[in-house]
Amino acid sequence: MNIPNFRDISGYQNRDGKVMKKNKIFRGGALDSMTKEDADYFEDVLAIRHILDFRDAKEAQMAKDYQFPVAAYEQISALQVKEHDENGFDFEKIMKKGLDASQFRFILAYLKEGYRTMPFDNPAYRRLFALLMQNDGHIYFHCTAGKDRTGVAGFLIMMALGMEEEDAVKEYLLSNQYLKQAGLDLAGQLHIPPEYQRMCEPLLGVREDFIRLAIDAIKDRYGDYDTFFQNEYKLGREERKLLMEIYCE
Repeated sequence: MNIPNFRDISGYQNRDGKVMKKNKIFRGGALDSMTKEDADYFEDVLAIRHILDFRDAKEAQMAKDYQFPVAAYEQISALQVKEHDENGFDFEKIMKKGLDASQFRFILAYLKEGYRTMPFDNPAYRRLFALLMQNDGHIYFHCTAGKDRTGVAGFLIMMALGMEEEDAVKEYLLSNQYLKQAGLDLAGQLHIPPEYQRMCEPLLGVREDFIRLAIDAIKDRYGDYDTFFQNEYKLGREERKLLMEIYCE
């Protein structure tokens, strides 16, 4: 399908020996370049009934998702960074100006702050878990490239299902494989001059030290994942047991 970084999160085994089911939870990038054939496969074969867009309103407007006849679409921004106001973070504008060292440091700091804050008080992720608990159709969640906002969400889902932290990090890092060509394409779409593309490489993929920022923030604030999920997403022992029954076998 013509979707960047698209994949099914499945096949991982949790600490109780249960394995994530196939074709239940999907993640990836924006759906603005889908064909009708892609869309038919999305709904008819994959049975996706909920699409959750983590981009901000400006991003979503600039590259509108395909309008599905059946699947319900919701757009809720997943970024919790102070600089991210109603005008959005204009990555393209910064790139067109030319990425000097100071701009690179700003963007890097922006991303790091995003990772530190996204796990907490996040309406987009709360809606994601509510849909997972609702269990009335398969789910697709995404941002632009499906790597950062989507990556943190995928990591949290796996941890809520009792997966090993190491496996959740590995799944997060798969975006580097899926986005290798897409990263080059994105650089072209954003008109990043060739001399700046090498500097941008860490920003066009994912890095383990980024997801570790989210992990450390969770543990610093709550100490463990059980307390984190109870306080942030109202997922206690019974709720997480139900999630495992729905999404694992």
